Amino acid sequence: MSVTFTAKSYRIAGHGIGETTLSGRRVAAMITGGAAALALILATAIPAKAEPNDLTKALIAALVVGAIAHELKDNDRPVPRPEPAKTKRVPAVCAISIDGADRSVTLFPESCLREEGFDYRLPRHCANSATIFGKRDRVYSAQCLREAGFRVSGR
Repeated sequence: MSVTFTAKSYRIAGHGIGETTLSGRRVAAMITGGAAALALILATAIPAKAEPNDLTKALIAALVVGAIAHELKDNDRPVPRPEPAKTKRVPAVCAISIDGADRSVTLFPESCLREEGFDYRLPRHCANSATIFGKRDRVYSAQCLREAGFRVSGR
C-alpha cells in the first residue's frame, strides 16, 4: 500500500522573537557597564599629581553604583513551573491483534485512539486504510508507532 498526499506544505521562517522592551536586569547591566567605563576613563584621565582621596572617592562611587545596579533584579517576574510530562503511551484498549500462520500483527485504529483521548500527532507514513465494522478508518501498526517514539504495551 502506498499513500499519496496532495496537501501543500509551507516553510515557516525560523527567526527568533526579539525583545522590544528593556527589562530591569538589562537596565541594571547597562548602568553597571556605564559606571565601570566611566570609572576607567576617570582613572586614566586623572593626572599623576592627583591626591589619593580623589581616586578613592571615584572608585567608591563606581562600587556604590555597581552595588545599586546589582540589587535591581527582576523578582516581580513569576518563575515558570515545569509541567508534568505527558506520556506518549498508546491506549492498549484500542489494540487489534491479527494472528497469522507466520506472524501476528497488532494494529491501532485512529478512531479508537481519538475516543480514548490520544491527542498526539500520528505519523501519516504509518497509516493504512481499513474498514472496521463497515466504517472506513486509518490503522497504525504497533511497530511503526514504536519507531515514531510512542510507547506501545507488549513486546
